[in-house]
Amino acid sequence: MTDISLSQRILRISRRAALGCALAATLGFAASVSTGAAHADDEIVWGASMPLTGPFAKAGVLGEKGLRAFIGYTNATGGINGRQIKLIAEDSGYVPDKALAIFKQVMASDEKAVVFYGDSTGFSKLVAPELNDRYKILVGGTSFATDLTDEAAHPFQFMPGPSYADQIGILLKYISDNAGGKTPRVALFYSNTEFGRDPIASARATAAKLGIEIVEEIETKPAGVDVAPEVIKLRRAKPDYVIFHGFVTSVWPEVMKQSLQSGVKAMFMGTFWAMEPAIIKKMGPLADHYMGVFPYRYYWDQAESSTLQTMAAVTKAPYLPTYFVQTWFSGMIFAETIKRTLDAGKPLTGENLKAAFNSLQNWDTGGLIGVPVSVRNNSIPVGRIYKGNSATGSLDAVSDWIVLE
Repeated sequence: MTDISLSQRILRISRRAALGCALAATLGFAASVSTGAAHADDEIVWGASMPLTGPFAKAGVLGEKGLRAFIGYTNATGGINGRQIKLIAEDSGYVPDKALAIFKQVMASDEKAVVFYGDSTGFSKLVAPELNDRYKILVGGTSFATDLTDEAAHPFQFMPGPSYADQIGILLKYISDNAGGKTPRVALFYSNTEFGRDPIASARATAAKLGIEIVEEIETKPAGVDVAPEVIKLRRAKPDYVIFHGFVTSVWPEVMKQSLQSGVKAMFMGTFWAMEPAIIKKMGPLADHYMGVFPYRYYWDQAESSTLQTMAAVTKAPYLPTYFVQTWFSGMIFAETIKRTLDAGKPLTGENLKAAFNSLQNWDTGGLIGVPVSVRNNSIPVGRIYKGNSATGSLDAVSDWIVLE
């Protein structure tokens, strides 16, 4: 069975046989998390820092469940080449220094992890110097920061989807493809944070290349903003599209509300962290004026995704949020790179695992992403455009899968 991918091997196991094992594992996750006792020689240790408290605790708790669910399911269906995964996870509180301390604690213990899941862009950048020079293991996480696409500066890191610059690029490509011969007018609306400013320079360059006019750029605090003056700017600029970035649940819904009330006739767009359907359901009629980029299928789109069918069988959940899906997919990447390295008879070093990650070309994700994916520059530059639906509270696909070259 070494000639097929781990994801394919897992998904070929009958759902009936796997379900009972996986559910039992799901109920026993506490036993798989440890900070002390030595692990068995045949176990493969994964580390993680998760924001279970702090400003992003809700996303962190849901994300941790996704990672543990994948590990529990994989262990229940034979592990990785017969070896079980052991997870060592701690709460970071979304504090980069604390996340770094957790990483160092894991690496200093007898249970040295071969991969690590980090909680933020702050951690990803903070860990880079020592990761590159001393620890040299494979690190993924929540971040889609464009800086991480620099393989020379981040040789042991990856992101489970398109970078923020690529996400904006996918949105701009969709706008260009649907321009109908006109010159699209776009406003960029972003927070005054590293997160918010990340893709802006790239957005300007991509827009110029595609013949899109950037008619306004607005930068605000990520929360607690009086948006009325910014809405006036949008009304004067008369954009066809307004792209939000650098926010999660605050600021942009109010901007949409006031803009539409004041006569701004634009479609509003968002990126990954503002594409959770739970947010859309709260928007009411505003949802019909919102669309954005997301790299995966949503949980309800299970018909063409064996991966989502597996998630449903394991969890029996009526709905799984985007945070859960993202960490499950991160687990798939970790497991696939480990399997490929073991199949090649190589030790689980960071260099070998990263080479295995780079070998993911035309990789079948079990339909979680609707086309075979090929990694490039530490990322997976693929996404699809979804539009809000106020009648159903869902996000509906309005484009095919867009792959950036």
